[in-house]
Amino acid sequence: MKKTILSLILLLSACASPPQQPETKRDVPTEVIVQAEATNAEAPAQDDSSANQTPLYFAAPLSAGPVTIVALGDSLTEGDGDESGRGYSGRLLDMINAIRPDSTLTNLGKSGWNSDALINGDQGLPGQLPQAASELQSASSQGKAALALVWIGSNDLWYLYEYGGAIGDAQEADDAAHFAANMDAILSALRGAGAEVVVALLDDQSYRPVALKGEAFTEITPNKLKRMSAHVQTYNQIIREKAEKYGALTVDFYSTDIFTNPATLYDDGNHPNSAGYDIIAQKWFDALAPLLK
Repeated sequence: MKKTILSLILLLSACASPPQQPETKRDVPTEVIVQAEATNAEAPAQDDSSANQTPLYFAAPLSAGPVTIVALGDSLTEGDGDESGRGYSGRLLDMINAIRPDSTLTNLGKSGWNSDALINGDQGLPGQLPQAASELQSASSQGKAALALVWIGSNDLWYLYEYGGAIGDAQEADDAAHFAANMDAILSALRGAGAEVVVALLDDQSYRPVALKGEAFTEITPNKLKRMSAHVQTYNQIIREKAEKYGALTVDFYSTDIFTNPATLYDDGNHPNSAGYDIIAQKWFDALAPLLK
């Protein structure tokens, strides 16, 4: 019983607190846009539609030699739930170093962060995107292979349905447009920095035990869970369209049972355990393998 209460407290403190001053996070930071323009003369102007649009970039194999990798995201990137502390990023780096020795990986993932925080920062911490763009641009300008891994959106969904009050079609449409604009900003800056990009499709977290128990996210009713289940498909369609637009590859976590199978879940019913991160690392490696040829 004490373990259950402790897990719940940790979950609420690390993953369920809403981002600070969300109203300040609607704008794309000027420095990110400027950096993209400075590093790539043909960096795309941002817009809110990418379906049926000619791709602005195409995925291409990374140049030979070590790879400079930056991982951006939330608690799933940071590695919450993995008692080894390595998360998927530590495992993945081992796999890549086996064929590209001396590769490096910077893990910028932050527990509880959504796509707004990834761009602009939160709770006094700088955004992941400017840091990632700077590191990747430095590598690519030296002729080194540069790779960005993006896994974001889980907390966008938690916060929408937990803190958004009564949610209807209009609110979901506005949220989808905002998430699409954020994905444009993220992928534009990373591609403008000269990096190849792999972006994750989200799992349906309405089926995670933490959601079904209703203990951590008390405002997410059964009806909201149904809406969330549909809305994650909207998010994934946005991710697919933006990936096509920016020539990014995708890794599919929507079709897995990692977040519903007790064998791959941590005690909180929300994050993977060590076995789960083993599978996650392999899925990232399989998705980016074409870039390592």
